[in-house]
Amino acid sequence: MECAIEVFSRRGIGRAGHAEIAEQAKVSVATVFNYFNTREELVDEVLAEIERFVHQMLEQAYTGQGPVKESIHRHVKLFVDAAYDQSDHASIWLEWSSSVREEVWPRYAKLLDKALERIAPHLQQAMDAGEIQSVLSAQDLARSLTGFGYVMMQMINQPQRPSREDVTDFLFKYVTAPIQAA
Repeated sequence: MECAIEVFSRRGIGRAGHAEIAEQAKVSVATVFNYFNTREELVDEVLAEIERFVHQMLEQAYTGQGPVKESIHRHVKLFVDAAYDQSDHASIWLEWSSSVREEVWPRYAKLLDKALERIAPHLQQAMDAGEIQSVLSAQDLARSLTGFGYVMMQMINQPQRPSREDVTDFLFKYVTAPIQAA
């Protein structure tokens, strides 16, 4: 799977295939077909890995008690750290989030819905408790938290790459700008 992730990151969801993965893994194409019988199965398994990756980070960010801004900061930090340390996963996630092709978009939309279902209740609970206020609804705030990846990847992939701390600090301010302390 590691080689498949590397190849999908480099070649893209629509172009990566068995031959490139075999070359990367230094095995025969037939060996790759033993693991993934069809291109559809290959894409399915890679996207399932990206889903696990995203769900795991969101679970870490929004598990437990504490101020909601701490959860948001954990969310931002986990995604920034992943973009630096697991850039192949982050690249596939970013490409998938903008691939509105019928064969992959519905699955991404489900991933997004699950992310919103995880984040929005925490924000709503903080709003209901008077911890935070916003002109945006909890659902809209949650949506903004699922969309900062584009800005993050732009920052990280600049020739003069900023530090992860600078990226985290900026993105935290960016996503919490619509939130006021109650």
